[in-house]
Amino acid sequence: MATTDIYSVQGSLQPTRACLRFLGGNVDDGVQVDTLAAAMVAGNHTKGTITAWIMIPDYAPSTQLTIFGAGDANAAEYMYFCVTTARKLQFKVYDAASTRVDVVTSGTLTPHKWHHVALVQDGATPKIYIDAVEQTLTLSTATELGQWFDDTDGIDGGHIGAADSIAGDAALTLEYKGYISDVKVWSGTASTAALTATEVLDDYRGASNTTSLLAWYTLNRTVVNVANAGTYDGTIVGDIVYCDGNEFSSKLSFGCGVPVTADNIVIGINNSSGMAFVVQQA
Repeated sequence: MATTDIYSVQGSLQPTRACLRFLGGNVDDGVQVDTLAAAMVAGNHTKGTITAWIMIPDYAPSTQLTIFGAGDANAAEYMYFCVTTARKLQFKVYDAASTRVDVVTSGTLTPHKWHHVALVQDGATPKIYIDAVEQTLTLSTATELGQWFDDTDGIDGGHIGAADSIAGDAALTLEYKGYISDVKVWSGTASTAALTATEVLDDYRGASNTTSLLAWYTLNRTVVNVANAGTYDGTIVGDIVYCDGNEFSSKLSFGCGVPVTADNIVIGINNSSGMAFVVQQA
């Protein structure tokens, strides 16, 4: 990137979702949900589901991008659900001084496109879905495939958009880059906490099952838990920004270099598409 570099961007304005924009990089940004993670540990939860709508901006992310992470501030004990550098989804659990679960999907995510993602733990084995389609999983580590929060009983912190304390030092790492919307968490000891394939499809279509639903963060100008307002509400940490995300805004926000005040930007709209020309001034 240099002065007078010119970017030409075009993309669809639909679908657009209210969301949070995460900058990525080692910036300690995330939505803190410590009370939610602690409650899942205290309740000895053995089953659960995490779903979200996400959009990534890069074809080759420089690091893993965490959608949801939880960890122990005083010891290396953690779990996270993330996007890999190959744009696949990964679920990893580290407990008792070793990796217990490490699974990665066969399918990949398309940059600048909204994807519905789901992680389901039924107490025996995890399942991961992309746009309501169950994925074939590569099992890098399968010591205890049924692990959930009952097993990682030292976890005391959780974040949307960052891995939490993976070195046992209360630090945030593997920060997300892109957009995240509508994060939902089902968890408990009942089988209803592990959504079926039909229920994942329902959630993808916008009709959620509320049984065993502990938390729903729409991220539409709020981090309140709309499933149980006042309980497990989130707290924004760092410089994440509320916005409306679509293909055009993703390409403009993440693909045109670091903006400065003097940049010359021209934006036009044609029906459902956005177009922009950016002349960098620094």
